Amino acid sequence: MLLHKLHIEDHKLAALALNPDADGEPIILLHGINLSPSFWRTDDLFTRHGPCHALTLPGHFPGAFPPNMPESALDAASIARLLAATIRQLVGDRPVTVAGISTGGFAALALAAHEPQLVRRVVSISGFAEGGWTGMLGTYQAWLRDTPPHYRRFRILWQLSHLSQGFFRRFVWPTLVADRATFNRYPQLSTLISHIYADWVHQDMDMVAMYYRRMPDISIADMLPSIRAQTLVLAGDSDPTVPPEQSRLIARLVPGAELAMLEGAGHLLFAERPHMYDTIIEGWLQRTRDNS
Repeated sequence: MLLHKLHIEDHKLAALALNPDADGEPIILLHGINLSPSFWRTDDLFTRHGPCHALTLPGHFPGAFPPNMPESALDAASIARLLAATIRQLVGDRPVTVAGISTGGFAALALAAHEPQLVRRVVSISGFAEGGWTGMLGTYQAWLRDTPPHYRRFRILWQLSHLSQGFFRRFVWPTLVADRATFNRYPQLSTLISHIYADWVHQDMDMVAMYYRRMPDISIADMLPSIRAQTLVLAGDSDPTVPPEQSRLIARLVPGAELAMLEGAGHLLFAERPHMYDTIIEGWLQRTRDNS
């Protein structure tokens, strides 16, 4: 694996090449909020289908926002523009497949809407078009958007999540899942959490807080009908963080999109329904491999 660090419009961005010697159409992988490209280090699904590059969302470690960036500068258009510039530095103008989880799914759709010549296929995993969340992440949004904002509460929970990897595994990530029993049996869980936590502790709290404040005001719903990329939408029907209705909305508005709603699953489909997750995505990637 090879980590590339890039500077675009005063942003620090990064891309992790998971299998740089692979052949085929480039695949771009996008993580969720407060994560990093290391989220994709254990992937053995997308890497079977082409050279995979896991990118940072703007602001996220090992990248960073420009100093004193105004909050209004964080929007769907800027995310898409920065990601497109990163992709072109990596692979030129070759068409790509973009897969993203959660906020990464949102970013993949925004990128497809803004860059139709660049994005050929999209896989949205627990993604959304409208950034109002539920569960613990929704609580963070409410705290930080309140008047006055409850920074102290947010900071306390932020500090708790940084106490130890064990605390993170036991109390932080399980808030995203619906099927904890299956989640806890996921074979790569310990390795994955080790990769995630190594970068989690370096994320900037103010950057993450900016996303929590901004995302409820951002919607790409009106852009979805313009997407021409072949699109697969996956979601759990018991997602505690992103309402499943968001994936139904995406599938309804993106022309020709396919929807797979996994019964009893929450936000982390790869661990809660690993066999279905792999089978659905594998089959779709094979069917759409040579379609234009």
